[in-house]
Amino acid sequence: MNNMDTVYAFAGHSIVPTLALIHSNIADRYVLMFTEELKENKLMFERYLKHKKWEENEPNIVLQTIGSVGKFSETFQQIKEIIDRNQKFALFLQNGAKQLLMAMILQNPDAPRIFLQEPLTLQIYSSLVLQHEESIVFSPEEVINARGVSLEDSLLENITLKFDSRGRIEFTMRVGDVNESDVSTIVQLIGKFGRNGAVYRLVYNFATRRIWNTIPGNVVSIKEELQ
Repeated sequence: MNNMDTVYAFAGHSIVPTLALIHSNIADRYVLMFTEELKENKLMFERYLKHKKWEENEPNIVLQTIGSVGKFSETFQQIKEIIDRNQKFALFLQNGAKQLLMAMILQNPDAPRIFLQEPLTLQIYSSLVLQHEESIVFSPEEVINARGVSLEDSLLENITLKFDSRGRIEFTMRVGDVNESDVSTIVQLIGKFGRNGAVYRLVYNFATRRIWNTIPGNVVSIKEELQ
């Protein structure tokens, strides 16, 4: 399949779909739109791109800021101004609120549409017909780097990371007795990578009722005898 000229996309709370897109080599240029709510994520992603070492040709990646999700009239106009309707382009529809995705589709309802399927496979549709599939390969380290975290960061002490079978980034903390610092670390990870942007696992031996009640509800807690 020949490379497309441009792909337009929204950045989401999970960084994995965005990373899959820019590592796919399916286009010469990627325009990523960040809503006002994700301005911190945009700053982290700018720093990531500045220091990123590409194995092949570096793609042209443009980051744009648009208004709040709740200000539809404003953001619709901004999306309309960002998308160049005089060129051929495709739309990455994996991230973004429904009204934002619709605003993007309305710029050219016939534009090819791209989705990310599990695990880490891009599917490109034209006129609702699947035209191409592309399996994407990148390391879990890319995910944490894009959020301003390195493997040597103290935040990842006692934590392992990998992609799960669905292509989601998975953090696993292994401790004996769970303490406030452990819970604080998990809360910080959720703040960095999003409540639904990763899988968070806590493997532990003991936790008091008080500590247990502070563990976020989206954390998979597994009690077992640690060796």
